[in-house]
Formats: sequence, structure tokens, C-alpha cells
Amino acid sequence: MISNYFSLQGKKALITGAGKGIGARIATAFAEMGADVALIARTESDLDGVASEVSALGREALTFVCDITDEESLGEVVSTLQTHWNSLDILINNAGAAGQGYGSLKKVTKARFVNTLDINLTSAYTLIHLALPMLQRAPAASIVNVSSALGWMVDKNFAAYGAAKAGMDQMTRILAYELAPNIRVNGIAPGAIETPSTAFITQDKAMHEATVRWIPQGRLGKPDDIALAALYLASSAGGFVSGKIIEVDGGMAALPGMAIEARIARPDD
Repeated sequence: MISNYFSLQGKKALITGAGKGIGARIATAFAEMGADVALIARTESDLDGVASEVSALGREALTFVCDITDEESLGEVVSTLQTHWNSLDILINNAGAAGQGYGSLKKVTKARFVNTLDINLTSAYTLIHLALPMLQRAPAASIVNVSSALGWMVDKNFAAYGAAKAGMDQMTRILAYELAPNIRVNGIAPGAIETPSTAFITQDKAMHEATVRWIPQGRLGKPDDIALAALYLASSAGGFVSGKIIEVDGGMAALPGMAIEARIARPDD
């Protein structure tokens, strides 16, 4: 049956940024489809909430409070998983944030720029590097890197974040070539998605309307939209897809140059 291609029964998945929003929904969606999951985030209470949902679905949930920019901490996570699982079928690099990188050129120093790269790009590369032996032990592994529409859109105040996400996209393409055929590597570039980090849009009627105006589908995306794309790429349904960046943005790609933040008049930080 065609639905069998989307099954993750018996698979083991590691997901970063899994405490809330997109990462949390990917975790529960994968559990619904049969996967055991390891969850990385900074806040223990967030992880515990997601783990409870996964457990209620009858799947195993391992939680790790971890700063993804700390290579030693990531190494400890991988070491624990090697002992517990031995192999890894799916790696989702979802953690990321504009953070210190949001602001004009005169305001974003080298330190802030480097911090943004560490959070959004270097951490993903580091975790792939550390987890590679586990991924190579799986019969057919999949890596999914969650990027951003700002990896291709042009908007002021996002030089650091946009550079990091564009770098992630190109890293995805190159690693897909390098790790083929047994490990597939793909990316997802979300547009404006309803998560705790975009509450400043959803809680302000004028800002929400200004944002939605430039989305042909007429709404912000939901975490489900990204989780479904991740499921496709991580499962055998996407078995002939590698080195691709799927834009899940409600059609914003049809409006070149119309960046999310430019439309909502966010002040220069």
C-alpha cells in the first residue's frame, strides 16, 4: 500500500530544537508514524511535555537538555545514543534562531555574526559529523536540515541569519552528494509559520494582516505543514529525493523580493 512508504515503524530519530514549535510537532508526528525519538532542546520542561506526548503514542522518547553550540555536549548526546540505540535512521537539524544576528550592519558585530552562524549552521554540521558513524550503521538513513525562506529572500537586518541559512542550504546539497547513496540529505525552507517565535505576528492584527497579504495561500503556515514535509523526506516515500531544499512557504517563492520581515515593518534592532 502507498501509505506504507510513509511508515517510520522501528526507526530511530534525533531531533534538535524539539521542545516547542516545529521541532515538537516533527517529534510527535514521527512518533505517530512509529519512530522512537531523541529530543534536544534547552528547556527541560519543554522537553518533558513533548516526551509525554510521544510516550502516550507508545513510542520511546529520550530527552537531552543541551546547548547545540557546545560540541562537547553534542558529543555526549551522540555517545549516549550509540550505547542505547547503536544506529540512527533519521537526523533532523531543526534548532535555530535569528537571535543576536538580527539587526543592521552597524549594530551586528563580528561576535554576534559568529554566534548566529554557530546556532544556525555550525551546530548542524557538527552534529552531522558526530552522528555520522551511527547514520552509516542504518540500512538507509536520512538527514533533514530545517532552513528558512530567508536563505533566499532578501531583507535588511538579516545578513547574519540569511547567510547562515543560505549556507545550510548549500551544505545540504554538497553533503547529499558526498554521503550518497546510503544517506540522503535534504532541507526544508519554511516561510512564516505559527510558532512561539512568531507570536509577535499572530498576536498583532495589523502585523498579521500585513504578513498574510504577501502569502498567496492566504495564511501563515502551521507546524503540521513542516512536519509533513519532514515525514516525506525522512521516510521511504522520499527515497529518490536527495540534495533538495523544499520550500514550504505558502507560495512566497512566486513573489521574489517580498520578504516576510520587510512587510511587517519591524524596527531596526
